[in-house]
Amino acid sequence: MNKSIIGAAAVILAILSPFAAAQAPASQAQDQASVSVTAPRQSYTLGVNEFSEFANSYSLSNGQVARFVQRGNHYYVQLKDTLREMQRADSSVRTIVSTRLRPIGPGTFVTDSGAELTFRDHGDEVRISGFERLPQSRVAANDVNVQMIARR
Repeated sequence: MNKSIIGAAAVILAILSPFAAAQAPASQAQDQASVSVTAPRQSYTLGVNEFSEFANSYSLSNGQVARFVQRGNHYYVQLKDTLREMQRADSSVRTIVSTRLRPIGPGTFVTDSGAELTFRDHGDEVRISGFERLPQSRVAANDVNVQMIARR
């Protein structure tokens, strides 16, 4: 019981300490404990033709195919079960489900659902962390933090 009260007090102190430091004199503010906060991921602006290294199809280890496409200044990943299925969808009027990629660094993208995609070796390899978060990904129902690595 005492440990939980002490833990709760520490959390409250950590939350309130920035406010107390703002109102305390400068000498007291230096004595206050600091709290580390992780900033949200920053966006990154790709250079002209930078995405062209990545705009390819990649065969994933589970047999699916991931294709990376650009439309204007937006970037997307599309998943299909096979390359043939991807080609069939291209030649028909059906739309392929596209998931938007947001660049956060050179060769690194995230999706709104939290998957992270990193390209290496000038786009020859892609690593997808959180693969289960992509629509149409084939993974076991209870798999989490699935990593896929593919080469083109």
